[in-house]
Amino acid sequence: MNLSSRLMVSFAFIILITLCLSFSTLVLVSRPIQNRINRVQLVNQSRLAARQVDIFLNRGGSVAELIERISGNSLLNETHLLLVDGQSRVLADTADAWVGQVLALDSSARQGAIDAARVGSFQSPAGETITFAAQLVGDTNNPVGYVMAVAPEPSGLPPIISQLGLGFVVAGGISLLVSLLIGLLIARSIALPLRDISKATTAVAAGDYAHRVPENGPPEIRRVSTSFNTMAGRVEAAQAAMRDFVSNVSHELKTPLTSIKGFSQALMEGAAQDEAARRRAAEIIHEEASRMSRLVEDLLDLARIESGQIVMHKMPLDVAQILNSTIDRLLPQAVEKQIDVVRRWDTIPPVVGDGDRLAQVFTNVLDNAVRHTPAGGQIMIAARTVESPSTRKTPAESEASTQMVQISIRDTGPGIPPDDLARVFERFYQIDKSRKRGSGAGLGLAIIKEIVEAHHGYVDVQSEVGLGTTFVIALPIAAAEA
Repeated sequence: MNLSSRLMVSFAFIILITLCLSFSTLVLVSRPIQNRINRVQLVNQSRLAARQVDIFLNRGGSVAELIERISGNSLLNETHLLLVDGQSRVLADTADAWVGQVLALDSSARQGAIDAARVGSFQSPAGETITFAAQLVGDTNNPVGYVMAVAPEPSGLPPIISQLGLGFVVAGGISLLVSLLIGLLIARSIALPLRDISKATTAVAAGDYAHRVPENGPPEIRRVSTSFNTMAGRVEAAQAAMRDFVSNVSHELKTPLTSIKGFSQALMEGAAQDEAARRRAAEIIHEEASRMSRLVEDLLDLARIESGQIVMHKMPLDVAQILNSTIDRLLPQAVEKQIDVVRRWDTIPPVVGDGDRLAQVFTNVLDNAVRHTPAGGQIMIAARTVESPSTRKTPAESEASTQMVQISIRDTGPGIPPDDLARVFERFYQIDKSRKRGSGAGLGLAIIKEIVEAHHGYVDVQSEVGLGTTFVIALPIAAAEA
């Protein structure tokens, strides 16, 4: 049974239970109402009969004539009337059933005979419960007795139910039909989007990563659809990055392997006859092997950082010293390209971190800046203390200091196109699709991001095409102060 059918069966079951409870409530409520109606009718009947009896007596009729007239005769259609004396003895009965018998009135009706309870009940000789309403007849000082209108207490379903039953059944049927139609619409509004999500899941599992689902239906279903589309987008991006990675790594490995194979074969076959040629071949083999080694190391670094296998050896660090050391190592390359390197910071508070890993971060960013800045350009490195953005705080950090050391590295290179800017930190993503020799496999910025986040910091990038790029690295100093 599919989801729609289960929902419809559930709706029908709930509606039937509701109708049954409603009918039971109607029965429970109608019984006291019916009893009240019966007693009101008996009171009216007894009053009417008592008035007729008083008229008869006032016209000179005797008690004996009254008893004779009442016995075996219905004065008010089908009303069962009794003439009872002060001791609850039946003097006359329109049904000729209980004449001469003493009625076993209930305790409330026996208090002061009938005067204390003009409405009550008693057990008939046959054991049946009888409801009565009594009215005094005759002179108040010398009463003849009481006229009682009596009727059996209703059993089973109250008559009002039989009168309302057909209407209740019709209304219940209409309600059931309307509710089922509404339930069908609700079930479809839930089941159809879920069916679309199920189909989309199958499509994504089959490799159609561009498949998306319409975000409609109830709010909960829309949230599920939005989450699915977000997930599918990330899977699609991951697959695209993986394809780029396979292509890049294949190219990066193919070139050095080709060189190593060619020059090693030349050495084996004796093609490099003089010492200079053999040395040059050995140098090329060594360079290409080093390139492959760096690529493998980058891949291993990223894998270890993602899996948490790399332990950061954190200690108080002088960020200015790390920056100066990194700049000094890359300064010859900048001087060769006539790039002006500007350092702009005052006193930088210490941070707690892994010095080697932070040096790796700054080296990678500065190396990119030097490589992409044209001759005669400028690279500016600035550092300052800032407040941590509230959107980047963790619950633990919200209780601690919010200050961070912010290092910005700005170059005057060609800039990064907007389409590429959002993906620069993706693993294996390369802005330069030409795959020039030695350009790397697109892992450097992904490793930088992982290292900085492992220090509870963050890294951002801003760029304008033709004006340059600025990388911003922020590291918290709360731990260092502690």
